[in-house]
Amino acid sequence: MELKCKLCHAANDEDDIFCRGCGVRLLTSRRYDLNRADYAYEGDLEKLALLKELVTPAAIIKAFYLKKAISLHEKEVSSRSILVERNSSLGSLLTRCADKLCLKYLPKMYIDHELGYNAYSFGLDEKPYVVVGEALLKALTTQEVTALLGHELGHIGCGHMLYHTLAEFILQGVTFSASALGIPLIEAPLRFALLSWRRESEISADRASLLVTDSVEAVRSLLQKVVALNNRANLTYDALSELISSHPHLTRRLTLIDEYYRSEKYDKAKRKIEKRRLVRKALLPICIFCGAEKTPSSLFCPRCSRSLV
Repeated sequence: MELKCKLCHAANDEDDIFCRGCGVRLLTSRRYDLNRADYAYEGDLEKLALLKELVTPAAIIKAFYLKKAISLHEKEVSSRSILVERNSSLGSLLTRCADKLCLKYLPKMYIDHELGYNAYSFGLDEKPYVVVGEALLKALTTQEVTALLGHELGHIGCGHMLYHTLAEFILQGVTFSASALGIPLIEAPLRFALLSWRRESEISADRASLLVTDSVEAVRSLLQKVVALNNRANLTYDALSELISSHPHLTRRLTLIDEYYRSEKYDKAKRKIEKRRLVRKALLPICIFCGAEKTPSSLFCPRCSRSLV
C-alpha cells in the first residue's frame, strides 16, 4: 500500500517513517511523542533564551547568514564524503534513532573521509545534516554508533540547528563578511554567547543519546573512546567536532548523564517511548489488516473494526 506525503506528494511505502522525497515524518504526532522538554538540559534552555535576545531578529540570520553558507558547506562535505543511503544498515539505524526521538525531519547523513575521529550536525530545522568521520565510524561498536547518532539527532530534536550551525561555522573560521555574504561580521557579544550556549547544548544531546540507547555504558564508552582516539592521534581538534572541541569537560558530562539516568524525567521519557511503541501501527492513515483509509487518531479500523494496537 502506498502513502502520499502531504508536503511534497512523493509516494512512500506503508512502512516508511519519513518521506523518501522531503524527509518529513509521515506518522501523526501524539501526546506521548518525545519532545525537547523530555531531555533538554536546563542550562541549555536558559542560555538559548539569552542568546535569542541578542539575535534581532533570528530570521535575518537564518535567511542571510546561514542559507548560503550551509549550501556551500554541504557541497564541500559531499565532495569528500559518501552519502548514507536510507536502505543501508547505517541508514536504517539513523531512521530508527530519528524515529525514537520523534524528529520532524530525517537528516541527510555523510561519511566524511577527512574528518578523522569527529562528527557534527549542521543545517536548519527543516533541512538538517549529520556528518561522521570515516575513521571514527570504523572505531566504534554498533552500540557506540547508536549513541553517536542519538547525540547528533538530539541537537536536531532540541531545535539547536540555527544557532548550533552558526556556532559551528564561527569555530570553523567561516567568515561572515560583506564580501562573502553581503552582511557584516558577527559581533563579539554574540560570538561569546553562542559558544557559551554551545557547551550547555551538548548536555541535552548527551541525554538524547541515552534515550536512544537506554544504556549509560554505551554513552560513557562513546565519549571516553572519542577522547582517547583524538589524544592518541595527537590531533589539534577540529572546530566542527561534536564531541570534543569547545565542549564541557568529560567528567562533568559523565556526571550529568548519570544524574539524568536516575531522574524522574528520564523515567517519564522512557514511559512515553514504550506507549508510542505499543500504538505504533495505529498512527498510519490506513488499516494494516484490510487497507481501508482511516483517521490516524483512530485505534480501530472503520471497515473491519479490528484493533490496531
